[in-house]
Formats: sequence, C-alpha cells, structure tokens
Amino acid sequence: MEKRYYMINIVVLDRESAYNQVNELLHQYANLIKLRVGYPVEEEGFAVIFVVVKATNDEVGSFAGKLGKIPKVKVKSTLVK
Repeated sequence: MEKRYYMINIVVLDRESAYNQVNELLHQYANLIKLRVGYPVEEEGFAVIFVVVKATNDEVGSFAGKLGKIPKVKVKSTLVK
C-alpha cells in the first residue's frame, strides 16, 4: 500500500488525565511522524498537538483510532496529497 502524507490534529481536553496516554502513542508511532508541534494551554488545562505523518491509510487509521479512544481526546486526520 502506498504511503502518503497526512495531517493529524489532536486536542487533549484534559491534560491531567490524558496527556501521558497520548505521548505514549506518539512514541509508539514515532517512525511515521515527520513533524510534531504541540501547544499546551496550561491556564485552560488543554493542549493542541499538530502532527504530520507519512503512512499508509491503514497506519493512519490505526493511529488516529487509538488516539480517539482515549477519553478527553479529539482527533482529526486529513490527507495532504
């Protein structure tokens, strides 16, 4: 299957409860990640993470699906090209 570029936007609504799980998944899929930018909004208790990956559709689906199963996390993936 062909590898393509995808943007994945992750919003961690409760940093206290979900951040460690999100970071663990980011570590597990590090071989796919080409760019990672995070912005914690500490005073509001949430964070936004922007990731660019080069992966197959199945790999992106697995990654985004696992992230989306974490409570208090929202995920949106978009094909770049």
